Amino acid sequence: MPTPETSNEDPYMLGRNYYASARLAMLHLLIHAQFGYLLHPSIKLPSAEKTEEQLRIADVGTGTGIWIGELTRERPQAQIDGFDISDEQYPPEKWYGPNVSMSQLDIFKPLPEVLKGKYDVVHLRFFMTVASDDNVQVVVNNLKGMLKPGGYLQWVERDWMSKFPEKAERSDDAHTQITCYHRTFFPKTRWINSLPVLFQQCGLEVLDHVTQTPLPIYRKPWNEDCLIGWAAIGDMIESQEEKNWYKELLAEAAENAKKGWYVDWELVICIAKNAV
Repeated sequence: MPTPETSNEDPYMLGRNYYASARLAMLHLLIHAQFGYLLHPSIKLPSAEKTEEQLRIADVGTGTGIWIGELTRERPQAQIDGFDISDEQYPPEKWYGPNVSMSQLDIFKPLPEVLKGKYDVVHLRFFMTVASDDNVQVVVNNLKGMLKPGGYLQWVERDWMSKFPEKAERSDDAHTQITCYHRTFFPKTRWINSLPVLFQQCGLEVLDHVTQTPLPIYRKPWNEDCLIGWAAIGDMIESQEEKNWYKELLAEAAENAKKGWYVDWELVICIAKNAV
């Protein structure tokens, strides 16, 4: 079965144009609305006033940098560095002030020496389309490597795939058929439910592991955010016959969502501390 083509250097399959950036903005706002914080309350940092040693925070897989932009309002004196394998969605750095930098980093490769032991907090979210059961521990190890002793790691994820069967029948609903089709090229994501174990395996102390289903008032925008991402995947399908099949299912899924269909999946937040 043909699958969407992606760059060897950039495994992200949901696009990096302005539609994709708008989708990520909505995604961020939904998470913030659901939880009410940018940094989990178990992350104990000095007060927002300037301290003797500048607080350093990293956002890995920063995308559009919107999380950083919001955090600068809470932590205006902190040095906040954004990293992503692609810089295509970065905003102008001057919009975020002098204490923000954005650069490129492949977190799946060996960690540059300059980043080791540098950060009080490392934040990452939504790697479900790029991290697999086979390589996710590499990511966790690199994130830990970025932390100062006593530094915090915050990982935000969504557990979507586990709510569906491994294979779909043609008689199944459109969401199930599309999700199972995605399994043919998305990485295996059993690791999402094992984040605490993965953290502990590299010596991190797990402080909290939160799972929440989206509140009913946010089901509609979550559905729509998902459908926008799926449309981006559909645009990348090479086979015209397969593309037509996919778009018909996508239209059906959109109609079902309008009628109240939704997936009872979970948002996952795992917080850990580098006790070394």
